[in-house]
Amino acid sequence: MAEAFIKGVIRREAWPGDGLCVVNRGSGQRLEELQEHYGIVPSQWSVAAAARLVVVAVKPFDMAQALAQLSPWLHGQPVLSFAAGVSLAWMREQIVGKSPVIRTMPNIPVAVLAGAVALTFEAGVPETDRDLVRYLLGRLGEVVEVQEELMDAATAFSGSGPGFVSYFLEAMEEAAVELGFTPEMARELLLQTVVGTALTLREWGISPQELRRRVSSPGGTTEAGVRVLKAGDLSGLVHRALQAAAARSTEMGQSYTPTESP
Repeated sequence: MAEAFIKGVIRREAWPGDGLCVVNRGSGQRLEELQEHYGIVPSQWSVAAAARLVVVAVKPFDMAQALAQLSPWLHGQPVLSFAAGVSLAWMREQIVGKSPVIRTMPNIPVAVLAGAVALTFEAGVPETDRDLVRYLLGRLGEVVEVQEELMDAATAFSGSGPGFVSYFLEAMEEAAVELGFTPEMARELLLQTVVGTALTLREWGISPQELRRRVSSPGGTTEAGVRVLKAGDLSGLVHRALQAAAARSTEMGQSYTPTESP
């Protein structure tokens, strides 16, 4: 996700590569790759002292260590977290209130500038900092500001959404092959179907339910297929999948964030 953010920001010319200083705790080779591909500057934690914005793009179980190393260099510059399940209150505690904290959950399509990004600010974040974060994330796709209590659900819905959609497309592709298509032919048709459906919903301003109704002729092919999906409780499966992902996001935050400051 960190690379997706870097790639998207640079491609949209929202921030120059040589203005992005990146710290990686364990892999100098990884920093070299990012420098070669995007022109970023490999750095040390101390560079945060002069940063306009600090982005912490690590896994939840790495947050405590990352914030402990970051905290000495903070003096009011905003801190933007990508970590699933890690609350604003906990992050603020770890850095002893030295900087305002912001929580976001982009999904992987930010790498191609078509992401869905959930965003929440803690109370008191200056409007100039909010505008900067909205601007940068807005170069990567659609940004939706939500209350923090919805962030775990957003992690399940949009963060994990590309994985769920891909899993459905896997099944569609396998079924198409059984019908006689090659995998390549099936994938080409499937991808355009997904892209076209999304664009139709957006441009027509209608709900998925309404579009399904319009393409389902009585006694037709779509109606026949949907009847099978309903019999298999597709809707219930989707609901349970999202609930499980949201619950896991909450668990991750609770499991990987110590109750005491490091």
